[in-house]
Amino acid sequence: MIIEHGQYLHLQGKNVSYILRIHEKGYLLHHYFGRKLRTNDYITLAAPHRSFYAYNSDEGFLEEEKQEYPSFGYIDLKLPAVKASVGGKTAVFSFKYKAHKITEGKPALSGLPASKANGGKCQTLAVVLADEAYGVEAELSYTVFEESDVIARSVKITNTKKEPLKLKKAVSCSLDVAGKYGSQTDMIFLGGTYAEERMIKRRPLAQGATEISSRTGESSHYLNPFVALCDKEATRDRGDVLGAMLVYSGNHRFQINVDPYDNMRIMCGINDEDFAWTLAQGETFQTPECLLCFSFEGIGGMSRSYHDFLNAHILPQQFLRGSRPVLINSWESTYFNFDEAKLLNIAKNAKEAGIELFVLDDGWFGKRNDDTSSLGDWYPNPEKLPDGVSGLAKKINEMGLKFGIWVEPEMINPISELAKKHPEFAVSCPEREAALSRHQQVLDLTNPDVVAFIKQFLDNLLSSGNISYIKWDMNRPLTEVSYDGFVHKYYLGLYDILNFITEKYPEVLFEGCSGGGGRFDAGMLCFHPQIWASDDSDAIARLKIQEGTALCYPLSSIGAHITTCPNHQLRRTTPFSTRADVATFGSFGYELDAAKLSVEEKMEVKGQIDRYHRLEGLIRRGDFSVLSSAFEGNLTAWQVTAKDKKHVVLLLVRELITANPSQLRIRLQGLKEDALYTDLQTGKKYYGDELMYKGYFPEVTLSDFASLLVEFVEV
Repeated sequence: MIIEHGQYLHLQGKNVSYILRIHEKGYLLHHYFGRKLRTNDYITLAAPHRSFYAYNSDEGFLEEEKQEYPSFGYIDLKLPAVKASVGGKTAVFSFKYKAHKITEGKPALSGLPASKANGGKCQTLAVVLADEAYGVEAELSYTVFEESDVIARSVKITNTKKEPLKLKKAVSCSLDVAGKYGSQTDMIFLGGTYAEERMIKRRPLAQGATEISSRTGESSHYLNPFVALCDKEATRDRGDVLGAMLVYSGNHRFQINVDPYDNMRIMCGINDEDFAWTLAQGETFQTPECLLCFSFEGIGGMSRSYHDFLNAHILPQQFLRGSRPVLINSWESTYFNFDEAKLLNIAKNAKEAGIELFVLDDGWFGKRNDDTSSLGDWYPNPEKLPDGVSGLAKKINEMGLKFGIWVEPEMINPISELAKKHPEFAVSCPEREAALSRHQQVLDLTNPDVVAFIKQFLDNLLSSGNISYIKWDMNRPLTEVSYDGFVHKYYLGLYDILNFITEKYPEVLFEGCSGGGGRFDAGMLCFHPQIWASDDSDAIARLKIQEGTALCYPLSSIGAHITTCPNHQLRRTTPFSTRADVATFGSFGYELDAAKLSVEEKMEVKGQIDRYHRLEGLIRRGDFSVLSSAFEGNLTAWQVTAKDKKHVVLLLVRELITANPSQLRIRLQGLKEDALYTDLQTGKKYYGDELMYKGYFPEVTLSDFASLLVEFVEV
């Protein structure tokens, strides 16, 4: 709900309030963001006048005011939200309130993925700010969702004058926060590297600027487009937490600046390091969407709010209903060395084990026998697939399995037929030797001919046979970026392709991948309901990777598979049961050679799949809680609780056993205190308050890399 009260605009979500104030001088100011308020008494304190602050007789001391979209170079000398030049000179903007409008629902963003209403009740506030001297308007959009604590923000910049405007920076969201924050605040973010993505990091803020960013041409393995700011005393279960997430897959920048007076300015949007965008008269620039979240129930409360929101308003809704097929991927069983007979044998054994979808990974096209060739030559290798993709798909379908296939549409090998025919399709710098990564270059998605080529290839592939699943890979960063704004234009091309193909084939399940988890972001989740979390698929290593990912992304989106042991990345041998238990807390599948499974192992796989399908709805839509963090000790404990609190699943994983260990006690969360719950494994019964306050005491001793998965159901 959005309330208009004099000079105030009050956005109210489920448990959150966001209040704007129109300053008497015309500036749009931030008044409050936090726990839901119901008062009509909007107390405003006058901004103090500081020594050496710039001012003028009309606007006063603007630097101390909490602006919603601060500009560069005029009175306010802190971080600007927007920078531009006109006629080769830096524009000194001063945006003033012009108008606002409140509408029901959630408008789409031109060319960009964004949250959708999807049947939920929401309202959108559009506030137009204008600089009359330069003829520039900034339309700030705020959508508040009735059932959520997330507020969606974005900005649209318009040039209304004849002289071209060159944008150099335009953030999606700027937020000024005063009071106890600043140096009393911790920042939580997701850092990491290849095969160790989204590690939870926490550090205190201090006076000065802190930055989380990417310049790799993707949201990156290194720093995910998400930050959380919290009280120093905040824990998983209590304390105020403010989250910011970008619905974008390219280069991003989050800036947090703490001034000497403990005021904090937060900004997030496209990384302006390599950004510029020229607007002719009447042209607009749309920023990506930022999802702001506030929780007074600690870090876990923020996580659950984001999970519910992304499930309801970001992920393709058709894949949140019903059941997703349990897949087996051919990569770790065959790599490039396969033929049709070998694939059919794996599929036959997979079917016997209860697996539902066979996925053919890399190596099926062109002359692809290693990673040096053929990307771009998207025709079946007749030596491996004599009847083509459609022929293999038909044979797989006749076994009773669905069929899926791997593609890497954004890439090209220099030694490919496509490169010979269209050398201009590759991103390159004429003055430099081509930069390669994994023996490949990037296709130039800013080129309409390349976009059309990829659309045609994907359309031909999906129309050629009964394909139920696409694994979309992207295995290198963007280099040789030849002009400012290239990366953003690249992603507009990518989003155009993804819009086209997912709208034409809505029944096809897409799974994203980028060198593992290098492009795990809300932008890609608008098209891909699940993303491969990391190439490190070892169950013990995955505890941190999956827990880190689940800090803000729902379990339904986390690709989590059981892989061959010794593990490909770590050479670790982890029990089959542990691998299954950890993978259950994600989008479940297999990466192994089903033909090598024993009869006993096939029966075990059938049991794992049956259990996953029984728990699938709970895992996908329930409330996730971290009881004991993988980042903090030797024992990991995760819990998922149904919304009605009638069904609970608990996972315990011991990394290394110790001599003479103390008795395990796990206190569950979020149960009905007076409800009686049955442990489905032992048949024992416990009241909810007993499990939460006294705790649960497992009767088994967990050895190295061992796990225990327990279900509780209300009697």
